[in-house]
Amino acid sequence: MTAGPALPPSGRRSGPPGVERILLIGTGAIGVSQHPSFIGLLKFGYGFDVAVCLTAAGRDFVSPRALATLTGRPVVPPVWPTESGPEHVEWADWAQGVIVWPATLDFLSRCAFGLADSLPAAIVLSTTAPVVFAPSVAAGAAQGGPLRRALRILRQDGHGVVGPVIGHAVSTGKLSPGACAPPETVVAELMARLRPATSATATEESVIDVRHPVPSAAERAEGTPHDAG
Repeated sequence: MTAGPALPPSGRRSGPPGVERILLIGTGAIGVSQHPSFIGLLKFGYGFDVAVCLTAAGRDFVSPRALATLTGRPVVPPVWPTESGPEHVEWADWAQGVIVWPATLDFLSRCAFGLADSLPAAIVLSTTAPVVFAPSVAAGAAQGGPLRRALRILRQDGHGVVGPVIGHAVSTGKLSPGACAPPETVVAELMARLRPATSATATEESVIDVRHPVPSAAERAEGTPHDAG
């Protein structure tokens, strides 16, 4: 017997009325290996209908078959299937909220500059639903100009950005900036954007700002592992 996905300790939460469908996009960072627990939080903790889309690199870190078992539907592929219609538009319309967790610098930059050269990026660029990005980058990139520029553009476009935070680098085991923010923090940001009464506040500032890369001790403890460089 195997253990099920991790559930929030206080039981099921309530999402915004009328919001049922969440699309979880995972890119090629080590944190994507924790998608099963994130699906458990969204599906069993909040009662959402969850679909997962992985980039080509993301599929190297987690089993699409396992995620399909948890969500009850096949994982959305990284490219358009042969003779497929506008699948990116269909998923963009299906989603009532989108979370990109973890989001690599490559994926963040492509979305910021409108490069819809993959199905996941095209979905993000085509949807009118709230989108929240949780960056996971190398320690040096966390404070670099390319990341700051990409996140600034994404915020200007109305998207949410949470993190990066301090976490253990996979290559060194040391605490360093660049880790993906914990799922609960990311979901809280999306919930704020989905609730009309609080959405205006949520769009002004993200929960964690990359311009201040030294979070609290609690945030340091909760950050997911990340790729250091």
